[in-house]
Amino acid sequence: MEYFNDFKKKIGISPLDGFTFKEAHLENVMITWVEMKPGSVLPEHSHPNEQISLVVEGTLELTVGGSTRIMKKGEVAVVPPNVPHSGRVHDEFTIAVDAWNPIRKDYIPQA
Repeated sequence: MEYFNDFKKKIGISPLDGFTFKEAHLENVMITWVEMKPGSVLPEHSHPNEQISLVVEGTLELTVGGSTRIMKKGEVAVVPPNVPHSGRVHDEFTIAVDAWNPIRKDYIPQA
């Protein structure tokens, strides 16, 4: 088990064009470091996982359950299970940290 991680050095996965997910997880909790290129679009979707998203760099327009907000560094959004949400990255490279429960096994790179 790795007790320490450096997201800048980790290899991530890119399930969507313009998005790279790098993860750290335990059995019941996960965080993902999400790097987003300018202009990238996160299509509307939902999932059974609870999600909390914190913007750490850049600007992210996020829509959750029909409410839209332009999020900046230090702002947080909560996404309950099965609530539709989508996003759009504005004109700058953006990084968010997402917390998940249960973990997103699809975001764990396969060896």
